[in-house]
Amino acid sequence: MSKLDAPIAEIFMEEAFACARSVALDVAPIARRIAPDGQMTLARYGELWFALAQEMQDEMLGMTTHPMRPGSFALMCHAIRSAPSLEKASERALWALNLMIGAPRGELILRNGQARISFTDDGPPASAFAYRTLLIVLLGPICWLARRRLPLIQVAFRCVTPEGAEAYSRLFGTQVQFGAATTQVVIDAAHFALPINRSEAALKRYLKQAPGNLLVGYRGMDDTIGQIRALLTRQPPRDWPNFDSVARQFRMSPSTLRRQFKDQGQSYRGLKSELRVARAKHLLAETDTSVAEVADLLGYAEPSAFFRAFQSWVATSPAQYRASIRSNASLLD
Repeated sequence: MSKLDAPIAEIFMEEAFACARSVALDVAPIARRIAPDGQMTLARYGELWFALAQEMQDEMLGMTTHPMRPGSFALMCHAIRSAPSLEKASERALWALNLMIGAPRGELILRNGQARISFTDDGPPASAFAYRTLLIVLLGPICWLARRRLPLIQVAFRCVTPEGAEAYSRLFGTQVQFGAATTQVVIDAAHFALPINRSEAALKRYLKQAPGNLLVGYRGMDDTIGQIRALLTRQPPRDWPNFDSVARQFRMSPSTLRRQFKDQGQSYRGLKSELRVARAKHLLAETDTSVAEVADLLGYAEPSAFFRAFQSWVATSPAQYRASIRSNASLLD
């Protein structure tokens, strides 16, 4: 079964139907035409979304301040394809979205080794479905440009927890926090230095599969690499298995698993480093755990080894990173 043949979560179907009902659009005949057997896959869900967008003349299905007219997503993708780096592509995408939809308004900030994309609303928070849709409209093409799924360190929504919230965490590959002060997503800033090299022909092929393909990139806990990420996240780093053990656990040969990592532009060593740096930053920024204890929790035999690794990740020492984070927090307060 291809990724686009995978089933869509029921909660996302219900929320799309609710958007249609808000403008008195009967979506049942459209859904029956697209999925006569009642099996709604990612590919068919993309067709349904496209049909609703045409009927409503809004690719965001009425969830933003201004309607995102059909063709806007394709126009945005053409605008960012020629960007020199992923950082510039992201800035252009946010600029385009802000012009198209009005609000929520997005902003990208790179600081302390993290890329933070935040969205602000002038009034009450939007729905979880609106924030989720906005994020995949933004992150889908960015991941396509990067030729990899960008692992999300944090996803937070300003709105209340919706029914079926676990589907959101499965989609994004990390636990989604609801009721946050700001809707935001945090990614390792190193990815945003990646150069862009995508052709016009490749973009046309990508757009032919949209919007169904937008959901593929963030089925993070459902694919093998996402399951490995979840496995490592649940365990202390000192207990992490070696590569061959992981391959055996997932019943595949090391060469097959290595190829799956390569297809996503990753490696097992890189994944472990990514999770270590995320955990280190959290412990240093959010707790009073000493640097020596952080080193031990991350599986380093000596604090000096952790010190050298952290400097290679963030270009500063653990103590300086902690001081910088707390200084910035004081200024914001």
